[in-house]
Amino acid sequence: MIFETFQNMLKNDERIQFTVTPKGEQLAVLVQPVLQGGLDEKASEAIQSLRAALAMPLYVVTNPQALDADFPRSLADYAEMREDGHNDLKDVMSRIKEAGKQAKTEAAKNNQPDKPAEKSRFEEASHQDETNEKSAEIAVTDKSLF
Repeated sequence: MIFETFQNMLKNDERIQFTVTPKGEQLAVLVQPVLQGGLDEKASEAIQSLRAALAMPLYVVTNPQALDADFPRSLADYAEMREDGHNDLKDVMSRIKEAGKQAKTEAAKNNQPDKPAEKSRFEEASHQDETNEKSAEIAVTDKSLF
């Protein structure tokens, strides 16, 4: 059961360090997950908190009889808690990716001209002058006797 739990934990982690050391008449057991990738300083506070929680070790110091009786259940509870954390992290990452896609779509939508662009005052004045000149030319040539 213990190694099945480790195998399930390895679905999300690069590796797990499992250490047992003597502490007098007791044993100290350390289960330390090693997460993939480094810490991204630009990551949101929520992501950094989730990664910190996922990196927390399981550390137990007790006698061998208690470890035999209780450690498999403690490890299973620890693995379940970590799985919930991984699911939360995946959910946050999915929402971030979706928000990024929506932002790109909005940016592309805003860059497409769906209405005529407004002209500056200078362009409008210049255009009015051209129109007046054309109408003046037409007026002179159409009504001219020459």
